[in-house]
Amino acid sequence: MTHEVPHPPAHQPPRRLPPPRAKHGPADPGRMAPGRRATLMVVVEQDEPEQALRESLEWVHAFERDCGLVVDTEATELYGVALAEDLKDSLRPPRDASVAEHLDFICAEGRWLNPGTCPLAPPDSNGAPAWAWAYYQAVMGAPDSAYCTIWDLLPLPAAA
Repeated sequence: MTHEVPHPPAHQPPRRLPPPRAKHGPADPGRMAPGRRATLMVVVEQDEPEQALRESLEWVHAFERDCGLVVDTEATELYGVALAEDLKDSLRPPRDASVAEHLDFICAEGRWLNPGTCPLAPPDSNGAPAWAWAYYQAVMGAPDSAYCTIWDLLPLPAAA
C-alpha cells in the first residue's frame, strides 16, 4: 500500500488560507469626549510580551481609526501591563465601580465594550454596576497567560 499525498485536480486552483482578520475599533465613541483623556484596556493572548504589546498596539490603532473621534495619536501612551494571572490574584467580585470607573473601553477576544454596551450585571451583583462586572469578567475570563494592557488616549478638542 502506498501513501500518496493527494493533489487537487489540475483544473482547480490551490486552496488559499483566508487573510488574517483585520482588527476593528468600536462602532462609537461611548462616553469619550473631545479634549478629555480616555483609557482602554486591551486583553491579548500571546506567549511573548513583545508579541502581546505588538498585538495590543494593533487594537489601539484600530480604536484610534474607528472610534468616531479624532485622536491625537502622538499622545497615546501605554499606562500599564500585567498578566491576567497576576490581576486575578487580588480580584474579587465587585461591590462598587472599582477599577472599571477609570476605564472607558475594554477589548477582550476582539470585542469592544464600553459602559453603554456591556452586558447587564448578574442578578446577584452585590450592587456593583454592570461595567464593574464587565471588567471583572474580562480579567477572570482571560487565560492566566494573557496580557492586559492599559492605554491612555486623547481625543482632540472639537473644532470651534
